[in-house]
Amino acid sequence: MWEHPAAMFPLLMIVFFLGLMGVAIFAGVRQSKRATENLQQLAGTLGLQFNALPRTFGVFNPGTKATGELRGRPVEVYSFATGSGKSRVQWCAVGVPAPASGALTFHLQRQGFGTRFMEVFGAKEIQVGDPKFDRDWFIQTSQPEYFAAALLPEVREKISELVRELGGHARGMEFKLDQGMVRYAEMGGFSSNDVCKRCAQAAEIVCDLADVAEACAGTKAGA
Repeated sequence: MWEHPAAMFPLLMIVFFLGLMGVAIFAGVRQSKRATENLQQLAGTLGLQFNALPRTFGVFNPGTKATGELRGRPVEVYSFATGSGKSRVQWCAVGVPAPASGALTFHLQRQGFGTRFMEVFGAKEIQVGDPKFDRDWFIQTSQPEYFAAALLPEVREKISELVRELGGHARGMEFKLDQGMVRYAEMGGFSSNDVCKRCAQAAEIVCDLADVAEACAGTKAGA
């Protein structure tokens, strides 16, 4: 018996909805697989151990990370999230422990709308005396004089090269020392080849900044 098209509409909607769900699940599983493979390759590039955790329904486990040593320092490549619900943001990071003396904290962010908004509400930045670097980066620190002097030209050049060569589409790129950890982080997931390339290059910079923190802690201890 022929059915009126209107009677078939609910069934077509169900089929369409299930089809969309299937595509989304397939894309998510594929992306998660790529994230796992990319992080494993990144671990190999940096000479780290890849610590994979089981995926649930094919989804990348956020506890999966790479750990080991770089330049004699413990290093960890991992992911974390901020916010919740629709405001949830995924980040990828490279972290190196630094002396937790509390003498030095710093935060380098790319200049932009967000930093201008921060300035409106009283956030203060420092200048390091390099016009281009000062124009590109919003720098906050608890030790302005020390950090401006310690952020040597070769370190600034590594940071600038990271942006120049690989950072064209990076979101939320930052270097930070807080609670005894120097960290590079950016928004995104390890399924992105570009994110992994930046993390590999940023690992050296994080170690340089950990040296800066260690030197500050030694100075304070010996003061």
